[in-house]
Amino acid sequence: MSDQHKALARRLLDEVFNEGRDETIDELIGDDYVDHGALTGQPPGPDGARAMYTVFRNAFPDLRVDMHEMVAERDLVAVRATFSGTSQGALMGAQPTGNPIALTSMLFLRLRDGKIVERWEQADLLGLMLQLNIVQQGDSGGEAG
Repeated sequence: MSDQHKALARRLLDEVFNEGRDETIDELIGDDYVDHGALTGQPPGPDGARAMYTVFRNAFPDLRVDMHEMVAERDLVAVRATFSGTSQGALMGAQPTGNPIALTSMLFLRLRDGKIVERWEQADLLGLMLQLNIVQQGDSGGEAG
């Protein structure tokens, strides 16, 4: 079963993110899908997964994911990956920079009956905000008080 779960997770990342085939979301995401890192107002189920995908695809039209490791046990798949693309659209209020970005991420997917039903993600959002000039890296030359 672990190999089947990994294949399903790989399909999500390859077909949806690397190939831009968002119609695959309906096939792979369960109707009761819960995104534990959902955006404000993001609905559950395939519509919610598509909403998250669309936000990032609009900001980074050349969005791509490189999977570094994938581990599966029981009904859970863990993926260490890097999402990359070029900032060409607004993202949560940040204007596009035209610069390339790389976002490292740990993604956890729970599967049931051949569908993804839960998602957790820990991503380097501070690194992304630095790359998009949302925040500036502080000076390290100051004196401690």
